[in-house]
Amino acid sequence: MDFLRRHLTYANVVASLALFLALGGAAFAATQLPRNSVGTGQLKPEAVTAGKIAKKTRNQLQGERGPAGPQGPAGKTGAKGATGAKGATGAKGDTGARGPAGADGTGPAFEVFGTEKAIGNTSSQVLAQNLPAGAYVVNANVTVESAVETVVTCTLSGGGEAKTIVAPTKPGSLSVSTTRTLGAVGAETLSCSATVGGATAKYANLIATQVKSQSRVAG
Repeated sequence: MDFLRRHLTYANVVASLALFLALGGAAFAATQLPRNSVGTGQLKPEAVTAGKIAKKTRNQLQGERGPAGPQGPAGKTGAKGATGAKGATGAKGDTGARGPAGADGTGPAFEVFGTEKAIGNTSSQVLAQNLPAGAYVVNANVTVESAVETVVTCTLSGGGEAKTIVAPTKPGSLSVSTTRTLGAVGAETLSCSATVGGATAKYANLIATQVKSQSRVAG
């Protein structure tokens, strides 16, 4: 206490009081700032963040939307999705209208057959069938044997030809067909020939089927 009394002077008291008032006044100013007393000069750089700005003010600061940019390149094709469930079967549709009646069918068939008919190097008649006037589809089949290798050719008189190679260990078979229209009674024949040594028609048949529609002959 004696120490304080010896050093407590008027100057020390005044200085201490001035320091107290200065500190107290600064604190008062920091907590009791008058309205509109802070300007841009009192703000530190980057002191105001977006969170401290009112939402309405932030919206006002946004500029107008710019034009749309160019479309970007197409992306890669995605993976194929799973197959969906099968849908229900739809109702059966109405029966369609009946089509027009077909062309007239076939008429009688005339058939002839034979066996063991010799075939020479020139055309040899194997079968013949007399036919009445009319339109026909003609089919013939021949089974041939030969003692040597040769080529056998068979033809119908109405047109149509077939060939086969025949050898001692390789019998041959031919099928020939044609269409024919006779204005009067006539004959359809099957003839064959061999290039070397001759051959034998072991079996042959000819069938001429009459058709009532000329379109059947053309087809």
